[in-house]
Amino acid sequence: MNFITQVTVSVIIYFLLRIFLKDRRSVYISSAASSFSYIFLYSLAYGIISNTPDIHFVVTGLSLIFIFIAFYEMVVLEKTMLNLKNGDFNDMPKFSIEKSYKIVFKILGIGLLFLILSFLSGFVIQSIFTTNLIIKVTFASIALVIYLITLIGIKKFNLTIKSSVRNLFIALCAVWIAYIGNVIFIYN
Repeated sequence: MNFITQVTVSVIIYFLLRIFLKDRRSVYISSAASSFSYIFLYSLAYGIISNTPDIHFVVTGLSLIFIFIAFYEMVVLEKTMLNLKNGDFNDMPKFSIEKSYKIVFKILGIGLLFLILSFLSGFVIQSIFTTNLIIKVTFASIALVIYLITLIGIKKFNLTIKSSVRNLFIALCAVWIAYIGNVIFIYN
């Protein structure tokens, strides 16, 4: 089972658990189960996680999983907001939308942490600091600064969590697009 298959299976496990669990903690439980399933699948396929390349693939996979989770939760929240604006109160969530945005903000923070760990482990793996790796770390650092500024804005300046999560999600998507574009540009 290769890397992409392991990530895909873990994301599917998240979706299945998220659909069947309907309480407030379902996002946390599903995220944890998805993460542990990925680590288990990786260990099953490649053995015990013992060296830096293994750690690199694990944190890279976890960052992908958390970005997919955040994307799914953002889509669900936006759909709920659209339904509320249109007056459809049939599928009201059991907990507040503001709380849901705070959960997504935490998930994005965890995804960003794993993304940065992925880039740092990439530095350790490569003995030569290539342009490719430097660009990846630069974009990850920018995303980290955006996250910290957003966190400070929420805590100190009453920035709304809804706009903060949307802006942070766009920043993380820009990091992934830069990452993918950088890989395509360097290797083609």
